[in-house]
Amino acid sequence: MHKLWVALAVCALASCVQGISSGDAPFFLRSRATKNHLTKEAAADKVSSLPGWGNLQDDEFDIYSGYITVDAEAGRSLFYVFVESQDDPAADPLVLWLNGGPGCSSLAGGFMSELGPFFPTTRGNLQANDYSWNTKANVLFVEAPAFVGFSYSNTTADRDVGDKRTAEDNHEFLLRWFDRFPHYRSHKFWLSGESYAGHYVPTLALEILRGNEGADAPPINLKGLLVGNAWTDAQLDNHGALEFWFSHGLISFTAYKGIKKYCDFGSVGPLQQEFAPTLNATAVNTPKCDKFVSLALDQIRGINIYDIFADVCLSPDASNPALALGRALKGHPLGLSTAAAVLKNKYDPCIDNEVETYLNREDVQRALHVVPGLAPKRWTGCTHEIQYSREDLLSSMLPVWHHLLEADLELLVYSGDVDAIVPVTGTRAWIHGLALEVAEPWRAWTSASRQVGGWTVRYSHGLTFATVRGAGHMVPYTQPERALHLFNSWVHHQRL
Repeated sequence: MHKLWVALAVCALASCVQGISSGDAPFFLRSRATKNHLTKEAAADKVSSLPGWGNLQDDEFDIYSGYITVDAEAGRSLFYVFVESQDDPAADPLVLWLNGGPGCSSLAGGFMSELGPFFPTTRGNLQANDYSWNTKANVLFVEAPAFVGFSYSNTTADRDVGDKRTAEDNHEFLLRWFDRFPHYRSHKFWLSGESYAGHYVPTLALEILRGNEGADAPPINLKGLLVGNAWTDAQLDNHGALEFWFSHGLISFTAYKGIKKYCDFGSVGPLQQEFAPTLNATAVNTPKCDKFVSLALDQIRGINIYDIFADVCLSPDASNPALALGRALKGHPLGLSTAAAVLKNKYDPCIDNEVETYLNREDVQRALHVVPGLAPKRWTGCTHEIQYSREDLLSSMLPVWHHLLEADLELLVYSGDVDAIVPVTGTRAWIHGLALEVAEPWRAWTSASRQVGGWTVRYSHGLTFATVRGAGHMVPYTQPERALHLFNSWVHHQRL
């Protein structure tokens, strides 16, 4: 069944400046007021320019990037990029974004190809993203765990990692980041992410709540979370993927029936074959299950499995469907249209090539304060340099969700409805398993374009579920306007 999981799981600023409220002040006054609070370390992390974009000093927002040490003894540090709000950085919420994996970079996904302020082009330039999430929020991207992207450790044993240490390191990162940017401590703080962030986000939220109770450091002002197409429960997500494949006409009845009969959805994790180096254990599957999984893979070979209506990347690297499937669950942008092209209603299915080319440039790394001796030989969107716990990969997050539901948080789970990797079918199944009462029944929601953006239902205990119509695995990437409307509505407490 080692192939099944390549297939299935795949399958605070004062409110006034010289008597002017921060919301009414011209941007240059609001930005200048924020800068007055910079620590020496934060000032050193300020990015003054970016190749392909130019000088950032006169732009409508500031960018910071650098390293935060999370374990001095081990020499373990996480790399971050922080993008201030284009609207009112002194008052707007602060949002942490985490991409999935385990082993994929939030710079590759969130910052450079989904919800950041710009995207790379084939010519090595940067193009503005009109649907960036920093239009009305301060957004923080971090590469985690260590050995992902530019994050590093001087301890070889740190390559063996799982959910617990990832959550602890991300929590320590936040505590140290707030030391560097103390004026953001009072801001409303949200956790967000997609794919395997279905583990990263809930476990980090729980770690923050426990840390706040300990009072060893100033509490983090956590208001809630939003997580998309979230890998949550192997049994339910995998079964949901199979049902989605069959109901959308992607596989034959023979393949569907064989997988359902011979494969154990809960015992084998994603990326088990092509991405076995990322996991610290190997599963064994029955030959009969392998037979029908191989049949299903052959039948879906020619499509983009994480956005079934998008074109595929025709580069040689994308010719292996199992590789594409594995990368999809990892939150990797291969096979999706570039967001820059989406703005022109065109597709560039090979965005990952442009992101990797851009972030491997020496001038770009200098601009982002990457230390040459600490940088990997080649930066990649997803790494095989870690050995992630297979046990954690297959563990259910439902017990963690039960804790969060009692914590007075605002919880949003959203699903792009044409993702076939962690599809809406599996997500609805595990939400149903939480056994919550419906507080507001199922209804359509409308985006700023006055089109139906998807459907939503609100439950008890602060949980809301929403679909995003026409969106794939990376919702901000495939439906940027709808994703931005969903995001702004949630973090600014507006009715969807």
